[in-house]
Amino acid sequence: MSEGTSTTVGRLGERFTLGVLLVMTVVLGYVRFVLLPQQDKPEPLAFRFENPMLDARPDERVLFFRVDEPTAQSCSIVLDPGLTLRPHKGPERLGANKDLRTSLPYLACSVHMANTGKETCGGRSTGTVLYALNYFGMPADTQVRVDSIRPRWMKWGERELPVYEVVMERYGALGGRWTTYLAQEAPVAGLVKWTCLLPKKTEVVYREVFGAR
Repeated sequence: MSEGTSTTVGRLGERFTLGVLLVMTVVLGYVRFVLLPQQDKPEPLAFRFENPMLDARPDERVLFFRVDEPTAQSCSIVLDPGLTLRPHKGPERLGANKDLRTSLPYLACSVHMANTGKETCGGRSTGTVLYALNYFGMPADTQVRVDSIRPRWMKWGERELPVYEVVMERYGALGGRWTTYLAQEAPVAGLVKWTCLLPKKTEVVYREVFGAR
């Protein structure tokens, strides 16, 4: 074999080796950055939220509280009309809310100041709130623009709970950026927690379910 032929064969061998190494690098990179991350990802949460308001019962109650203001607590109690699926057959008015027979479906609750002791929700009444059926836990008279809805896991009490995080822009009174967390296991309105970014401060409000009296 001539010296020129040996040189050509050597170069071909080097190129073949480089090609093999390049292919191996691509394959290993695909496994490392594509296949393995997919295997590590948990199963996505299915969006199968059934509105807890459909199962609300009269006298069910929910406590609102802030961690940084333990004394500022209030309680919502489901009124006897409960969830009005057909408002035209319901009452004409509830508290300050009127013309209800032409309204959207709602859940009616009376709001009370919370007490310490045995009768937590027996404090002074502060009015009536209507929660619209598809307003993600917001009152029926609220104007919002929903920006995103996504399932996620959240710690609730001593366990992890699948929730739906709804990010929205609220207008008018208490206008600002709001995020609500809803869970199928949280009765009444489904709300576990909400946070709101107001012009002057950020509020975080939790809910604790008491059940019927």
